[in-house]
Amino acid sequence: MPRKISIYVLLLVTLGVFLNHFSVSQKENGWLLLVDGREVDAIGMAQEKWGKLTRSCKSVTQVPISSQMHSDIQKLIQAYSPPHSESAHIVRLLATRNWALAAVEFKELLPAVVLIDQSNGPARIIPNAIWSGETHPWLAGPVIRRYLASKAPQAPLELLDCYDPP
Repeated sequence: MPRKISIYVLLLVTLGVFLNHFSVSQKENGWLLLVDGREVDAIGMAQEKWGKLTRSCKSVTQVPISSQMHSDIQKLIQAYSPPHSESAHIVRLLATRNWALAAVEFKELLPAVVLIDQSNGPARIIPNAIWSGETHPWLAGPVIRRYLASKAPQAPLELLDCYDPP
């Protein structure tokens, strides 16, 4: 077989194998890569990697459990929608300027991410900026960050960018 034809045959076989194992699927939240029938959030993976390379978390601090701020925000969340919110336990609390972002677990509710504004007086939960639910098959980080940014555009972008789901 001539060399030129061999290269074309090799390319066609490679393309056939690739198309046999990989495809794409569009769902309501975006595109997914299908690898042997398994859904993979390739766009989310790329966003996650790019975000980690470009974000600056110098002004964002993790609030220690022993701090008064941690205690106050936990009480605020526990009082938000009783009785289920009373079991709230903050897993991670980030803060920058007059804003905080809490990753919260509950006994009977799905985990949540809560955005808190402390800029105008006492701390208050931004009602629309609460994420709770599943993100599967999409990666949680990009989905949650995009949701919170759309619901609270006034929130510091570095706070949202520096949130990594537990």
